[in-house]
Amino acid sequence: DALFCFTSIGGWETIGRVETLTRLSKKCKLSRGWGDCYGHMLVATGRAEVMVDPLMNLWDAAALLPIVTEAGAKFSDWTGAVTAAGGNGISVCARLHAEVLGELQ
Repeated sequence: DALFCFTSIGGWETIGRVETLTRLSKKCKLSRGWGDCYGHMLVATGRAEVMVDPLMNLWDAAALLPIVTEAGAKFSDWTGAVTAAGGNGISVCARLHAEVLGELQ
């Protein structure tokens, strides 16, 4: 039962994946919509276990990768590549990384 954060529904609608957001939300104890950096920082500080961002620019993600990684969590794009240039991103506690990636495929 993870605390799940996500960006506004608009990004999910833009990429045509609202059903993915709904499925992920149902698997979590609590889900909230926080924009960009804040949700990722919740993961880095241990206050959330998952942040999923459907649309990210390089300048939005570049600082998150080292911060989240150094905090002991994982930051990747939706394919699992450790990159800030993937166009989307997840920050997630290490034990849930594979499961969240599976839900995004």
